[in-house]
This record gives sequence, C-alpha cells and structure tokens, in this order.
Amino acid sequence: MRKLPYLRSKLRRGRWFHTYRRGDVERSLGVHGLHPTDPKVLAAWAAEHARWQEMPPGTKTPQTGTFAWALDLYTSGNEKWKSYAAGTQKPRLAIFARYRKAQGARPISTISSEAIERALYAKGGHGAVNEYKALKPVFEHLRRLGYISKNPMNGIELDRPAIKGFDVADAEDLAAFQKAWPVGTVERLAFDLALYTGAARTDLVKLSRKNIKGDLLVYRRQKSKVTAQVPIKAELRAVIEQTPDIAPAFILTAHGKPYTPESLGNLFGDAARYAGMNARLHGLRKAFCIYWSEQGATTHQIAAMAGHMSLSEVERYTRAADRERIVKLLVGAA
Repeated sequence: MRKLPYLRSKLRRGRWFHTYRRGDVERSLGVHGLHPTDPKVLAAWAAEHARWQEMPPGTKTPQTGTFAWALDLYTSGNEKWKSYAAGTQKPRLAIFARYRKAQGARPISTISSEAIERALYAKGGHGAVNEYKALKPVFEHLRRLGYISKNPMNGIELDRPAIKGFDVADAEDLAAFQKAWPVGTVERLAFDLALYTGAARTDLVKLSRKNIKGDLLVYRRQKSKVTAQVPIKAELRAVIEQTPDIAPAFILTAHGKPYTPESLGNLFGDAARYAGMNARLHGLRKAFCIYWSEQGATTHQIAAMAGHMSLSEVERYTRAADRERIVKLLVGAA
C-alpha cells in the first residue's frame, strides 16, 4: 500500500487512530478503529487532502456523518466523479453548493427516501431531474463505502417533463448562415467543421492537424469515449486547408488560443442569431447525416460517426424533404 501524504495512522492498544497532519495542524479523520487499508480511511483522507489542496484556505472540515461531509467524500475520493467531463461536473457542483448551504449540517442518518422525494416533487421540472441525477451517486458512494446500507434514492419516481430537444437546421438555415458568414471567418470555420465532422462542441474545440491519420480525421469523443473516424472528403479537406499548419486547434480565438466549449457555443449562438438561424451547433446534425449519405455512407456508419444517434433518427434525417437543397449547399451540386 502506497504511503499517503500527511496521513498519520497509529495503532494504540490494539485500536487504529487516523489523522491528517500538516504543519502544526492535525485533524481527526473520523474513522478510528479501522485498518489503514479500509476504503473508508482512504476516502476520509482524500476529502481532507482536497480541502488543503483544492479549496480556499481556511475551509472548515464538516462534521463526520453530515451531508456536507458526504459531498466531500464523493467529490474527492470517487473515480466515477473524476471521470465526468467538466460540462457535467460544473452544474452538479452548483447543485452541491446549494445543498451544502441548506442541508450541509444535516446528519446522513436523518435523510430518508420520503424526504428526498418530497423535496424533488416540490421543485419539479428539469430542476428536479438534474438534482436527482446529481445526488443519487453521492448516496451510492456512501453505500458502497459501507456508511449506509441502502441508497435512499433508489425507487424514487419523478414526473419527468418532456424534453424539447435542439432545433434542427434546415436548408434555409444553412443558406442564411453561409450568406451571413463567408469563408475565412471563424464563425464559418466552426460551422463547416461541425457540418463535415459531426463533432460536438466539446470535441470540436480540440480538433487539430494532429487528428489527421492519412485520409481520416480520428478523435476520441469526450462524452461517449468512442473513437470517431471521419473520412476526409474534398469539402472537409478544403476547410482544413484554411487553418494554420501549426496550431493547437483548427478553431482559434483572436489571441491564437483554442476556444473552450462554452465560448465556442456562445460564439456560434451569436453568429446564428445574426444570420437569423434558430439552430445551434448541435442542430447541424441533419445536414451532417445528409452529407454523409450523399457520400455513400450507410446508416450504421453515419450513426457511428455522429454518436448518440439512433438508426431511426439517421434515417429520418436523410429522408428530409429539403434533402436536395441541403446537398446543393454542402457539396456544390448543380
């Protein structure tokens, strides 16, 4: 077992005591009596270590067994949490912050399924769904560590609101954007790259010449962790040739830096509104499907390149009533 920094585990009269000692400060980890290899000891150490390493100076250690303590255990010592993309962590951390303020001092032992269900029901809508998704893994982490015998959120049913989904770009949208933003602008570059690669904005901001492998553009999708291999056809090659030979990404800010997913989304949103287009980057997927269908790709191949798209959705998009007009806009058909 590797030695953890600042962890002090001592055996006294047959009983283990565990503290976090840093300089003149020594804090109990609240897991006395457990062997140093117990997962609870590691989790408690990780939470305290995170308070020193990642949180503002002077952050207080919550009382053991409280909900604030549970949140610290989850966000500091859980590999599942660490595997989430920043776009998932950020809104969930905001939810945790609200609950830490309102319920942080509440003992875990007093939190029941009924109380959670009532709170979520009172909130309702997408907010309740988002809180459910954020909080359930926290209790599951406690259960797996052995602090609780049952996840109190198992079996909770929510009235899930209908999801509107993203507006899908049609031929008029594409034509309007192309007219408003000519080749050579960063807005048009983002538009064209999204059309011909099908990449989500979290992946789009990272694409560069390093992803070119022969006649393929190869990258690992952040959300699905699946490797996408997009053939570089003439249209995509023409777009790539507009970008600098040596750069950290195809799409760069005025300062020569890659965009963040959020900033690229904001840039495209502003550009779309200026062009009178309702759809955003995600809404270009219909055109992406039609383009690759025109290139001879099968429904399965298109779904694999697009990621998180059902075969029926691909087929519906490629049968679009304005398919012919979209093809003309994307491949220059006469």
